[in-house]
Amino acid sequence: MVTCNFNVLAANEKNLQFIGEHKQAFDLEYLYPLDIFERLVAKSEPCAIECSCKIESDKLDPARFNLAIRHQRYAEQAQAVLEFFRAVETRVGVKLNYDLLHQFMYGFDYSKVTQIMAGIDARVEFADARVKTWWAIKDYPEKLETAIALHGDSPELRLLLAINYQLVVGFHLYLNGHSTIRLYPLIPREKFLRMDVQMQLAKVLSLPALRLFDYCHAVSLVLKKDGDKILHYHLLDNQVNSFIDNLHNDMATRVHAHYRDKPIRYTTVSLSERELLTGSIKTINMYYMNN
Repeated sequence: MVTCNFNVLAANEKNLQFIGEHKQAFDLEYLYPLDIFERLVAKSEPCAIECSCKIESDKLDPARFNLAIRHQRYAEQAQAVLEFFRAVETRVGVKLNYDLLHQFMYGFDYSKVTQIMAGIDARVEFADARVKTWWAIKDYPEKLETAIALHGDSPELRLLLAINYQLVVGFHLYLNGHSTIRLYPLIPREKFLRMDVQMQLAKVLSLPALRLFDYCHAVSLVLKKDGDKILHYHLLDNQVNSFIDNLHNDMATRVHAHYRDKPIRYTTVSLSERELLTGSIKTINMYYMNN
């Protein structure tokens, strides 16, 4: 690949180059629907790209990309996401289930959303491939309750929302017609540095999970149906290398080697609390957002 000077590239060209370098670094061959996603990236400006790898023991899935459009025309963003999904559906054998997403979107007030993202998780195993979208909402109790009703309520979720009344709502639409909703309550650093908040978080999270908050500017969680919790550690810039090095995971070290010296806007690492407690971390999601 010819390396271009980022300073002379248009924003969408930078994003496509960022994707291309990720594909090259991890020997990523074509997987559907990556070409359709890249077309969305090419016409979305200004935006940022998040490249991601999923590690499961000795297996690496690197065909994971997310798009964050950096303007506040959220109704247009929502339509662009839906058009992207419909383009993915043009392939024979692909059928997306919009039921959960449409119920959430019905009557939506776009002045209450702070971010909409789109993404793909392309897999060799077609049944595991999916497209995704995330909606960050704030001060929108009606849609927060809609999201909770679609997902399922719990005392732990309510406790986290009492700490910070802000939520990211995610939808995973599998190419085989299955769909899920995920809720990501967010705890920013200014909250979890408070002693009273730490006492509340201790009712939900284990000490090993809480100790890693020190590395972060924010932490978001997914409360799984089986009782496990997936923690998304949004890392401070000066803590990224030490956090990943301390995982002592060869595959994570290999992934991070590509990004260690790159100018990255945000780095996020997701871990299972259950695996943290056993001392055997086998499942790791790593996310790198470009400048």
